[in-house]
Amino acid sequence: MYLLLKVKNNHLAYLILSVSSALLFILAWQPFKILPLAFIGFLPLFTLERKIRQEQANSKAWLFLYSWLAFVLWNIGSVWWIWNASEGGAIAAFIINSLPMVLPLMLFHARNRMTQTPNYWYFIACWVSIELLQFHWDLAFPWLILGNVFSYLPASVQWYEYTGVIGGSVWILLVNTKADQLLTHWPSLNPLQKRTKVLNQSFLFVIAPIFLSIYIGNPIQQTEKADIIVVQPNLDPYSEKFGGISAHTQLIEMLQQAETKMDSQVQFILLPETAIQGGLQENNLKNEALIQILQSFLQQHPYVTVISGMDSYHLFAANEPHTLTARKFTRSDDYFDAYNAAVQASFYDSLQVYHKSKLVPGVEKMPYPEVFGFIEKYAISLGGTSGSLASDGESKVFKGYQKIGMAPIICYESVFPEFTASYVKKGADILCILTNDGWWGNTPGYKQHFDYGRLRAIENRRAIARSANTGISGFIDKDGSILMESSWWQKEVLRMKVPIYKGQTFYTEHGDWLAYIFLFIFFADSLTLLVKRKAYY
Repeated sequence: MYLLLKVKNNHLAYLILSVSSALLFILAWQPFKILPLAFIGFLPLFTLERKIRQEQANSKAWLFLYSWLAFVLWNIGSVWWIWNASEGGAIAAFIINSLPMVLPLMLFHARNRMTQTPNYWYFIACWVSIELLQFHWDLAFPWLILGNVFSYLPASVQWYEYTGVIGGSVWILLVNTKADQLLTHWPSLNPLQKRTKVLNQSFLFVIAPIFLSIYIGNPIQQTEKADIIVVQPNLDPYSEKFGGISAHTQLIEMLQQAETKMDSQVQFILLPETAIQGGLQENNLKNEALIQILQSFLQQHPYVTVISGMDSYHLFAANEPHTLTARKFTRSDDYFDAYNAAVQASFYDSLQVYHKSKLVPGVEKMPYPEVFGFIEKYAISLGGTSGSLASDGESKVFKGYQKIGMAPIICYESVFPEFTASYVKKGADILCILTNDGWWGNTPGYKQHFDYGRLRAIENRRAIARSANTGISGFIDKDGSILMESSWWQKEVLRMKVPIYKGQTFYTEHGDWLAYIFLFIFFADSLTLLVKRKAYY
């Protein structure tokens, strides 16, 4: 790769470096799982930055072009499966998610031109700040957070209970920057210096974190177990789930599936996202026909609590203030809010409802509606209700007569670490993920989504019970290990006594503290540079 530095004004060399970086990250991700490549994925981009800075007068434009190409290709190669759900949505995701990735390299380049001394900590701080943005802005898509690459090898990052997934990102960035520093100075080192630096840096930045993960202690211990059934109905979301089979028939068949594993010891049954669908009115929820079916089932099994996904809405009274997400019925003057929701029902407790709070941009909410509200009618429809949904805006824990806190995490919410931790802070003993991963077909998408849940288990030291319409249903322990899992595109019912853990991890209590430290470093360094530049000119 460094032979390319000898080629002057060679756009072919720029292209090779750009594509090389993309390929390294693609191969590191699911399904290829060549994890070590993530630790050298930025090396071609660092070489690209250095080469363009030395060779091009209009260096900013060329660096933007070739670095953006690398990140677009990485996005396409890793999350191409979005295309199966929506071609337009996929193109938007590739472009919008890749653009912020360019910013750290562009700022790193600007700083290098100003100071003539590369500051890799500045690059790390900027990249981590962008990842923090991906958790919080309206276009949030944290799928390719660097630390997510360890999701298929969770044994290597048990210290996520302290740092969260951002700790993995910092690890990858550190190794990349240290490797680039070493390679840059390699020609000037003697053989002894080369061996010493390779051994020292390999131990400090590669071997030590792995050993730490292996030997890390965890004070959170199991207190009891909850007997849980998860149902995977395996309904095709395009031909069966929404319109092909009636909502009434779907629910009855799911409950019949659960019956095959039932006895008097079962405590919880989990049904997937929008298992109860067709638009249930929450104003009078207990009298809805599908809820009545559920209640009849619970009369036969009064010791069981059912947690299910639900497609519902709230009808506004004539004098009731409307929310920003309220929409008008086409054939009346009434307004309503639509929800992607979860409901908990039991014989001894009243219904509890939670409205999904982390909504999918472009599908479940219109980002920045004050700007893009005029195109909401073109929102992507993935069954149920499309357009901007209403939400609770925060997590909610279901608790009933069994006194076990259950976190109703709906689909996309499980890729948000700090949001997932908020359930545990509110008393969740078990993380319940309700999802429908059939939209993407038999692609890496549903596998990536399942594996990301394994990181949430480590961060909070909580077991996970996961019910998917299809995809992967199963159970995950607090260390991210898979206790039981279903097969793809199979109708299955799984049952397990899931361990309950108490106590909170450092990450649960403090969230993305590491990211905020790097955000401070980024702003402090940027402000210092601006002051120096102003003084210089």
